[in-house]
Amino acid sequence: MISAEKKSAKKAWEDAYLRIEQLILDSRLVPGDYITENSLAEQLGISRTPIRDAIKKLEEKGLIVSINGRKRIHLLTIHEMSEVFDIKICLEKQVVRWAIERGCPEEFEELGVLMGEMRNFVLNSSHAAGNEEDELQQWLEIDRRLHQLIFYMARAPKTESIIQTLNMQWHRLKIGSLTLEGRMKRSIHEHEKFVRAILDKKPDEAEQSMQMHLQTIKNEMIKLMTLFQYPA
Repeated sequence: MISAEKKSAKKAWEDAYLRIEQLILDSRLVPGDYITENSLAEQLGISRTPIRDAIKKLEEKGLIVSINGRKRIHLLTIHEMSEVFDIKICLEKQVVRWAIERGCPEEFEELGVLMGEMRNFVLNSSHAAGNEEDELQQWLEIDRRLHQLIFYMARAPKTESIIQTLNMQWHRLKIGSLTLEGRMKRSIHEHEKFVRAILDKKPDEAEQSMQMHLQTIKNEMIKLMTLFQYPA
């Protein structure tokens, strides 16, 4: 039986982990930033022990690396980004096939509704000055829900966990790419292709459309990283 003290310690480091992870995802800690247990403890208002355990877990996830004994928010190289997407392509092609095989009728219906919501959002976006951040966050939320549903339909939690870990490593660049002119509209067309193939229960077409979608993102990410002189 786990003691109350051990439960409390586990909750403390898990809370620290989630809070540091969110700082990274929100770009309040950016790739290349050096961190210390003391600085994070002061920033978050918690003790160093859970911070230390959280950093170890974030290192396992690839979000923090150790450079000459110092901890740093990992700065993806272009080669690593390419590798991330090659892995994602292999896994997510299988995910859409599983979704077709394992999804129930209600889930297919919900997927169609979500795709319509995504389409309507882009068509009705104002793109007005000052609204960009709100619209970007709304898009990310709809996109998250749609992909989360496909993962749920696939009944593949281990695969989902691996992909989520990979996604965290390029989250900041994803946000940057979505601000490029016309990217959301192009993304809608890509999503419609693989979602339609899932709804029509055409696994080969779904795999091909998902691969094309991810390959397009990969190419755009590498162009963006090259432009901003990321390490090769």
